[in-house]
Amino acid sequence: MDWQALGAAVSCYLIGSLPFSYVVARLKNIDIRQHGSGNVGATNVTRVVGVGYGALALVGDVGKGVVAAWVASLLNAPLWLSGLAVVGHNWSIFLKFTGGKGVATTLGLLLFFSWPALLMTVGVWAVTVLLTRYVAVGSMIALLSAPGALYIFAGPPELIGLFGALGVLAVWQHRSNIERILQGREGRVFKR
Repeated sequence: MDWQALGAAVSCYLIGSLPFSYVVARLKNIDIRQHGSGNVGATNVTRVVGVGYGALALVGDVGKGVVAAWVASLLNAPLWLSGLAVVGHNWSIFLKFTGGKGVATTLGLLLFFSWPALLMTVGVWAVTVLLTRYVAVGSMIALLSAPGALYIFAGPPELIGLFGALGVLAVWQHRSNIERILQGREGRVFKR
């Protein structure tokens, strides 16, 4: 058994499981799971608690991805194991295997592995949100574009595959948003 890989897998999952958005909302005595979309993520914290708290949650969730990628690299483990941080974020052991949608933590991984690919992915997100006015659509399209951005910047096939899987996972995690969009009930970020 490869103990380094096992250690990296467990560490990355546990790092991802740290529920920053939940903790940040708790600073205002709010259980974020009971408000807004019920999602344990920075976007919901921003909508429910405020921009400053949302920014703090975002930094924590992105940071989880950065630290998990660093741990996998440090332990000389397969880099795809860092993706378990997103699994931990989405199904946190500290929140009875509930959690967020993994967007910010995925972006943290991308920040560690390729900041140019991250900039391109965030650019796709911004343009998509401006055109559609849906954060959820921007998040899905951006994460689905991340493997292409990595390819452009000569990312290794292992990481292109990892981010392809994480993009598909992001779409799956946004299925309630997709349903609300189709029903015309999803909130938009600004009015035309």
